[in-house]
Amino acid sequence: MDRPPIDRNRLEKILREEGVSRPVDEVIAQYEYERAAAQRLLSAAREERRKLYGEVYDNLFKQFPTHPELTQQNSPKRRVELKRRLDAIKRLLSPQTKFAEIGAGDCEFAKMVASQVEVAYALEVSLEKVLQEEANGGNLALVPFDGLEIPLPNDYIDIAYSNQVLEHLHPEDALEHLREVHRILKPGGYYLCITPHRLRGPSDISRYFTEEATALHLKEYTYEDLCKMFREVGFRKVWSYIPEQKMPFHFVPVVWNILLERMIAPLPHPLRKKITMNISRSKVFFLRQVSIIGKK
Repeated sequence: MDRPPIDRNRLEKILREEGVSRPVDEVIAQYEYERAAAQRLLSAAREERRKLYGEVYDNLFKQFPTHPELTQQNSPKRRVELKRRLDAIKRLLSPQTKFAEIGAGDCEFAKMVASQVEVAYALEVSLEKVLQEEANGGNLALVPFDGLEIPLPNDYIDIAYSNQVLEHLHPEDALEHLREVHRILKPGGYYLCITPHRLRGPSDISRYFTEEATALHLKEYTYEDLCKMFREVGFRKVWSYIPEQKMPFHFVPVVWNILLERMIAPLPHPLRKKITMNISRSKVFFLRQVSIIGKK
């Protein structure tokens, strides 16, 4: 598939308006890499994808050391965000909690959670962002995995958590991921899953180039999509919630979000994106991201 034509002047204007200081050529090069890698993952067989996930992301962070996920690791803004994420779920945690973060990145969030729980497992396919000597020890355990099978026992985890992970998986693997999370959860355990909202997307680097995700967000989702998937793999109850708000989150019936999605989905992309951004700022309905809680 040929890449869409790129208007360099328009791209530079967008980047500067968003406060992105990276050179235009570097942003284009990263998009080219991600687009090719996405096509490779989407066309690969399951067994090949087991190796590809780690390879693709290791190479991404090696080739693009100014990638925002690397340059913003220790920023004050990110520390504030991590603390808000922790505050939002604290009331679900206890000294007896077994916690697992799937797609833990640099493991900073899992490290913060570890101070509140019995044990925190940080599962990650790429170790390029991880200081491994800091991500092991005490009650924090770094667990490398292939993006598919989670190497933890059945009925073992109280709280599973992922943030910006599901969209990076092949659509077939996303359903398998949910089955694996359901398997490792104890009866009554929770999975808190946060992923970009498709109606506001794309949310990967392809947002500068296309109206649909064409880079390493292999598929972006809606509440309706995920609600069906959660129920298909066996979660008994599914809610939506706002990750930035402290507990109790007031579990929100997901039906309200689904009804709103159905109203917005037919609109032209620019109008749809504007509406979802305005709604997300109101925090009445959280459509900037899909934030789902499933109970086993």
